[in-house]
Amino acid sequence: MIHNLLLLGVIFLLLHLANLTEVLSYLSRPLVTGAAAVFGIEAVNRGTDIVLGDLVLPWTQDCSGVNTLIILWGVTLWANRHRSFDRTLVLRLLLCVPAALLANMFRIFTLAGYRYLFYPAWESEELHYLVGFLWLIPFLFLFVDDLRHMNRARWIEIVHLSLALALVAPAIFSPGGSLVALSTLFYLAHSRASEVAPRRLIIAYLGWGLAALVIAWSEMESLWIPWLLLCPRLVSWRLLSSWTGIIILTGTMSLLAMRPEWQILVSVALAYRLYLSIREKQQQPGASPVNPGIPEVATLALLGMAPFALSALIGISHLIERPPAGLMTRQLTFNSYQLMLTGQPADVRMYWYGAFGDGRHHSLASCMRFRGLIMEPVPGQEEVLTGGKMWMRDFFIHEGKLMSSYGDYLLASFSPFSTPGVHLILDAPADAMSAAYFSQASQRLAKRIFDAYREQKPVVVNTLPALARIYGYTPSG
Repeated sequence: MIHNLLLLGVIFLLLHLANLTEVLSYLSRPLVTGAAAVFGIEAVNRGTDIVLGDLVLPWTQDCSGVNTLIILWGVTLWANRHRSFDRTLVLRLLLCVPAALLANMFRIFTLAGYRYLFYPAWESEELHYLVGFLWLIPFLFLFVDDLRHMNRARWIEIVHLSLALALVAPAIFSPGGSLVALSTLFYLAHSRASEVAPRRLIIAYLGWGLAALVIAWSEMESLWIPWLLLCPRLVSWRLLSSWTGIIILTGTMSLLAMRPEWQILVSVALAYRLYLSIREKQQQPGASPVNPGIPEVATLALLGMAPFALSALIGISHLIERPPAGLMTRQLTFNSYQLMLTGQPADVRMYWYGAFGDGRHHSLASCMRFRGLIMEPVPGQEEVLTGGKMWMRDFFIHEGKLMSSYGDYLLASFSPFSTPGVHLILDAPADAMSAAYFSQASQRLAKRIFDAYREQKPVVVNTLPALARIYGYTPSG
C-alpha cells in the first residue's frame, strides 16, 4: 500500500506540470497543420486558433495534449508498478510523448469533423473530454501488458484509473483542485476489482446508475469524481465504511474542497490514513482473482461515459441572460458581451457571460486556464488575479445578488433548480494602474452593472443554434 501511495504521489506531481503546455503546443500545432495539408485541407496556425478550411478552432490548453500525456504517464507508471524501473519502462514513458501528440491530433480532427457535419448542434466541454478519452484508449494497449492479454479485471481497473485522471486533470488548477486530486488518488490507491456477493452487486449497480441519472439531471458536475470512485466493483468497502474514508471522499468534491475549514478536516483524515498504512505495513495485493463477465464490463463501459455525455442528454435546461437594455454592449459570441459605462476608466474592460451550456460557471482561474493562461492571486489583493501583464477580477450575478466569491456563488447555485446566473469579468493592463486601484474600480463598476440589472429585468433568451454558428464556439466563464 505504501508503494501505491508513493506512486500516486508522483502522479499527483505530474498533474501539476503546467509548464509542459507551451512545449506540447509548439509540437502539436505543426503536427495538426501538417497532417491537414497531407489530406489537402488548407490549414493556418494563427497562435490563438487554427484554421482548417472554413473552420476556426480556438487553441486552448487542452489542445496541446498535456492532459492526454499526463494520463498516459500516470497509467503507464501505475500499470507497471510491479516491474523494476528498467530501460523498457523508461522507453515506454518516452513513447508516451508521441502517443499523446497523435491521440491529441486525432482528437482535434474528430472535433473539427463534428463541427463540419453537425453544426449548429450544441458543443460542450464534456464533448471535448469524451472525444479525447476515446482516442486515448487505443494507445493504452502500447503501455499496459494485461490489456493485450484481455484480462477483464485489469481492463476495468486501468480504464477506471484513466477516467478518474481525465476528470481530475482539467480541475487541478481550480480552487481546491489540489485537495481534490490528493483525495481522488488516495481512493484510487485502494481501488481494486474485488469479489462482491452477486445480489449485493446488482443492488449497488442499480443505485450507482440511479445516482448518475440524478447527477446528470441536476448538472452537479462536482459530484462526478466521487461518483466514479464509488464504482461497486472497485471501491474499497472497508475504506468507505470508516469515518476517515467518508471525509476523504468529500474532499473529491470541489464545492467542499475549496473551503479552508474543510481542507483542514480532509488533510487530517488523509494524514491519519497514511499513518495507519505505514503502521500496518500492508502487503501489496497480487493480481485480482475476479473475472467480471462481459455484460458487467459492457455496463461499466456505458456508465463510464456518463460524466462526459449524460448531462447533455437529460440535464435541466436553463436560459441565457442578456445584459439589460440600458447598458452599452457589443456582442462577442452567442453568450458573451463587452459592456461599456459612461465614466469608466479607459483601460478597464468589462465582459458579461451568460450561461455556457446548462452548467454553472467556472471560476475565473479555471476559465483562463482553459484558454492556456495561468492566473495567480496578487499578494495583498487576493481578489485580483494576474498572469503578469493583466489584472483580472470577476463577480457573479445570481438570483438578485451580486457576489465576489466563487465559493459563495457555488453554494448559492448548488440546487439543481437554480439558474447559472451571470459571470462578470473585468481586466486592465497591469502597467496602467495598481492592483489596489483596479480592485476598487472593478467593485464600483460591477455595482453599477448590478444596479442596472436590478432596475430593469434583463432579456432572457434560449441558446439559439444560429447564434452559435454565427459567433463560433468559445468556452467562457
